[in-house]
Amino acid sequence: MQSNKARYHAEYHSKINSITLSVQVPPSGVTCRIGPQAIDLIPSIQPGLNFDDAIHLQEEEQSVAVTRDRLLLPARVMPTRTTLDPSSSRSNLLSLKLTALPNTPLETSNSSSLSAASMTEFPPSPLPASQLQGLENLACGSCGNVLLNSTTSSGPGSPSGPIQRVVDLPSEHWQELVDCWMCHEEDFTELREGDLGARLGQALVGGTYLLIHAKDVEHHAVMIEEDARSIDWTKGIKRRWRPLACSRCMSPVGDGWYQSRLENGTDLEMIQVKFHKYLVRYHGRNQQAQQALVIPRQRFSSYIATEIFESARHHATYRFILQDRLQGRDMLLLWMLNWDTTIVTNQEPLQDRQLSWDDSLRMDLNTTSSGRGKKVMKVLYLCAVPEKQDQQQGGDGVYSKEARLWDQWRGDPGVEKLEFQERLVLGLIAMLEQSSSCIPSGLNGATSAVMAMDGMRVGSFEI
Repeated sequence: MQSNKARYHAEYHSKINSITLSVQVPPSGVTCRIGPQAIDLIPSIQPGLNFDDAIHLQEEEQSVAVTRDRLLLPARVMPTRTTLDPSSSRSNLLSLKLTALPNTPLETSNSSSLSAASMTEFPPSPLPASQLQGLENLACGSCGNVLLNSTTSSGPGSPSGPIQRVVDLPSEHWQELVDCWMCHEEDFTELREGDLGARLGQALVGGTYLLIHAKDVEHHAVMIEEDARSIDWTKGIKRRWRPLACSRCMSPVGDGWYQSRLENGTDLEMIQVKFHKYLVRYHGRNQQAQQALVIPRQRFSSYIATEIFESARHHATYRFILQDRLQGRDMLLLWMLNWDTTIVTNQEPLQDRQLSWDDSLRMDLNTTSSGRGKKVMKVLYLCAVPEKQDQQQGGDGVYSKEARLWDQWRGDPGVEKLEFQERLVLGLIAMLEQSSSCIPSGLNGATSAVMAMDGMRVGSFEI
């Protein structure tokens, strides 16, 4: 760190109109002028320098670089001034609590979602039906293999398909409300079994997926990722969701709703398909603009947030175990602290070169964005304890605190499980570790409050 360069990390909590500002200053200290939208840091070249004092350099000090660091704030505050003197502290990390003016967030990198979020308890899910009007076909997000039955092309490079109507689904937890809706004596067995499916030519839009009728799907374009016949179809329900992959590149695309015509599971019939929004491409026509339908790339982390919002809204659940969807392997503990945090920092995040194999997550990775706020969900997180370490016990038979926490969460019915592709969960872990690396080092040490909860760390991801 250069002697005259301050590093900072600002968090704005809109519900309480508060800004927490952590500044790592040079040992000489700084004079801090707090304006309505930014903080100016003036290096204290002379001991005891006050804000109103002029900075007079002696001849021998002409080579000293006197710089002014301008630290932008995520919301407007009342102007004031103070002097930060690290000599009175054990470290050069200083914290300020600022009171933000109500309802005055500065421009953020996703201001459209912020305006939508102000109207509801939680932000809306990405790509609702209103943004998918004109959708005709879907393709694999990795190789572009067309997934639905194609017809004559309605435009260059965009094969048309069977979708004629796009409609939003009710809440992900609509099934729990069926008994409340049905107030008269009729047979609603299909609803209670969850058989709410799309009709031919229709796309039902959920929070993280599109539901398509099986007859609209190009069956040769998809395949089951694992052998469904290995399941004992004679036990339990006769219909099951099975993970689907693109038959060309083997990349995951969604889940198929299957039933077995024979008890041994050798004759499977596809009924419905959930294509996950973050795993497919979209083809269609924007009728108003008379051009190809353009669907902007959405962050994968936004879909993680959508799943969390649904559980928090309907079950008041804020703790989650993220699993590999194929093998059910536990990968990550996640505890939502809050979702209404806006962060501004000039810290460079750690870059993980191992992520080069997954370009689909490139947009999600943090980059330095001084002067632009990021609307994030703030969480506590803990990666899975390695199996060898999990199985090893000390001489007194006591597990590590991390292993004990995993055991507690696994046995707690109030902890919900979310399933995603392994590579996407690994990408989320990288995002969280990047966000933790942006916290000033004094706040990220092993003895600080960041690490104080059974080994869990504080992190965030953009929503």
